[in-house]
Amino acid sequence: MKAFKLIIFASCILNFACKDSFKPEIDNNYKDLLVVNGFINIGGITSIKVGRSIDLLDTRSSAPEKNAIILVLGEDGSEIKGTTNELGECFLPTQNLNLVKKYKLRIILASTKTYETRFLSSKATPEIENLRFSATDNGFNVLLNTYDDSNTTKYYNWDYEETWEVRVPFVSTHEFKNSEVVLRDPNINIQHCWANSSSSTILLGSTARLSQDRVTDAPITFVAGNSIKVAYLYSILVKQYGLTKEAYEYLENLKKNTEQIGGIFDPQPSEMKGNIQCISDPNEQVIGWISAGRIAQKRLFIKDSDKPSINSDWVYVQPCEGVVIPKDSLINYIRANKVIVNEQAWIAPGTLGPTLYRYTMSTKDCIDCRLKGSNIKPSFWPN
Repeated sequence: MKAFKLIIFASCILNFACKDSFKPEIDNNYKDLLVVNGFINIGGITSIKVGRSIDLLDTRSSAPEKNAIILVLGEDGSEIKGTTNELGECFLPTQNLNLVKKYKLRIILASTKTYETRFLSSKATPEIENLRFSATDNGFNVLLNTYDDSNTTKYYNWDYEETWEVRVPFVSTHEFKNSEVVLRDPNINIQHCWANSSSSTILLGSTARLSQDRVTDAPITFVAGNSIKVAYLYSILVKQYGLTKEAYEYLENLKKNTEQIGGIFDPQPSEMKGNIQCISDPNEQVIGWISAGRIAQKRLFIKDSDKPSINSDWVYVQPCEGVVIPKDSLINYIRANKVIVNEQAWIAPGTLGPTLYRYTMSTKDCIDCRLKGSNIKPSFWPN
């Protein structure tokens, strides 16, 4: 369940030669709305994110709601409580919740305004039968299969987390520190890192019109063969959520409003009414839909050796060059944001000295993988 930046759109019919810019007038009732994303995970960790909608012209990427109190309340009187962090996220230990009981989400802002859902029924999401990749001419399609033999899920939502290895072309043995060239600390790993990203689109599937509750080869994502993601080893963790029909329709509507707007023939925005309500002001607009249930997940790895060929469509190339310079040029290159790869010392043949030095230099992103990821290996990564 991803955080969404609310797009408030006013459409107009354009002439082919339209040159004037269009700045829509937005009603104040549709600005700075509370946006809530999450899923009450029965049997796991629940993640809830709270923020504010952002104007189209706003340069911020998000507007998190910090220090909001988040509660999961059970119809049996149980209570699990947490607080949102600087990113507007809250993680709650809901491993011991019962799938047959109902729960609701309550949010209390620093302003003391309170929002909550009704008590929600939980859905037991079926397991992911198979998560596989299929090679195309220039990349990998990641595909998913699932099946509910009870024929009761019917409505599905997926999201995913990607992780991939990052390596650098140059192994740097020296650095310029405190105005002198010194050996790098070999205990600090700057050569082998791991980067990650999360899905940014809404992935939905429905079997409501099928005789069986079976999803076959649902497209999850595409990874280009020459992407850094599959340069060495790539992992994708897909999470599967079983939804109610109402939750599915809400996300389907949100998908149209956020992803498919662009031309006058595309689906136009409609008001998105979620299942979260302000207690003191029921007429206040709130964006978001909270569901409850058990989440299924599966991980897939794609290795460099899984590539069907070696050509420009399948090889990642990092544009890195090294240049060898004499010692008297070192400071100029340091000032030009170059870093040391290594130091070479020698004495001219047939002489007793002096010792001469030269340096191989490159850019920092060619020697330090931490610019692209973390140097701490994920716990799930193979040795």
